[in-house]
Amino acid sequence: MDAVTDPHESEPPRPRPQLARRLGFVVLVLALPLALFAMAMPPNEYKAQGIDAVDCDGPISVYLFAIPALLIYGAGAVLNGRRYRDRLNLSVSAVCVVLCLLIAANIGRASMEQASLTRDDPLACQ
Repeated sequence: MDAVTDPHESEPPRPRPQLARRLGFVVLVLALPLALFAMAMPPNEYKAQGIDAVDCDGPISVYLFAIPALLIYGAGAVLNGRRYRDRLNLSVSAVCVVLCLLIAANIGRASMEQASLTRDDPLACQ
């Protein structure tokens, strides 16, 4: 005969949520230099050095660091924001949101710099 299983028997152990939580925090800490580069990259490297010249690279130098950092910290904000009742998760989510806003501001500045370049002189970098 087949054995009938009791639904109240102990279930197999689930993976430890603390391990996943700590791993997520480690990823956010390790990605912090990437976020700092994304916020610190000037939209026009020449203007940042005091040279009045056209930067034909466009916003790619900002996007190179900003897009991965925005994805990592956006995911961190969402995943930690889901557990907003825990103070640690709420504060980590708030820090991730602030970093995302600062990175998005730098992306916006780089895009506006490129738009003003193409508006003022469309043949400058061809």
